[in-house]
Amino acid sequence: MKATANPNATARNSTDEFREKAAQVGEDIRELGTVTRKAAAEYYEQGLDKAKDLEKNVETRIREHPLQSVGIAAGVGFLAGFLLGRR
Repeated sequence: MKATANPNATARNSTDEFREKAAQVGEDIRELGTVTRKAAAEYYEQGLDKAKDLEKNVETRIREHPLQSVGIAAGVGFLAGFLLGRR
């Protein structure tokens, strides 16, 4: 027959094991936060680059077709005014 283990020692062992696992979880969460921040920064930079490219493309089209651009802007403005004026 096996002797019964000391309940205090078992509780200490369980507590120590829990603390180790909790510390590991905390470390994993910090690491995940770092990876997430880096990924978010990369996506933000990609978004800025795409927005700058779009701005250049729109500006180029406006310079190439100024009358068409003015007509489109006037049409959008008229439509927005009509829709907002109906309130």
